Amino acid sequence: MSKPEKQTVTCPKCGETIAFTLWHSINTDMPEAIPDIISGKLFEVECKKCGYKTHVNYPLLFNDMIHQVMIYNAVPENAREAGDALNSMKTLYPGRTRIVLDQSTLREKASIFNTGLDDRVTEILKLIVMAQLQEQLAGKKLMGVYFIPGDEPSFEVALEEGSGYVPVSMEMYRSIEEQFRKQLSTDDEYYINQDWALTFLSSPQNQLQQ
Repeated sequence: MSKPEKQTVTCPKCGETIAFTLWHSINTDMPEAIPDIISGKLFEVECKKCGYKTHVNYPLLFNDMIHQVMIYNAVPENAREAGDALNSMKTLYPGRTRIVLDQSTLREKASIFNTGLDDRVTEILKLIVMAQLQEQLAGKKLMGVYFIPGDEPSFEVALEEGSGYVPVSMEMYRSIEEQFRKQLSTDDEYYINQDWALTFLSSPQNQLQQ
């Protein structure tokens, strides 16, 4: 069940009070839930006085009933609370469960699942892409690698001085998915990110086939 609440925030540009809708939880009974999360519109507020747009960060439980995944967007100080909430649902909820700590990761997760992909395979594929780009990235500050949906999905390689885009190889994606099918048959991790992928691949039984 989607749970909205009316809240206010101060415009950082002109100081005007802005009314907006804060969502404690939202699910796909609302047709706009997925596109508004992926676009960031769900967290966007606009000042009616000066027109300034800003984003508000708050905890949100997103129940994607279409793709059978529940994602908790937790601010760092309530990460433990998010884990407790998902733990209490695990015996009743048959789908995947994730915790993210920022809106960009929430948007990325929603995009990955909405494309019909597995975020674990996607994180492993990111490591391969970064290894292939190692020479080009030498001496540059990497800000992150993000999945970008579309007719031809890509990874955005975000650097301090700008971004570049690398096509997602679906052939390689399917190869990783098949190689680790048995290991990925159990899905009980809340935090799926680059640290998870590094730990997964460091296991002797999870060595990538060349």
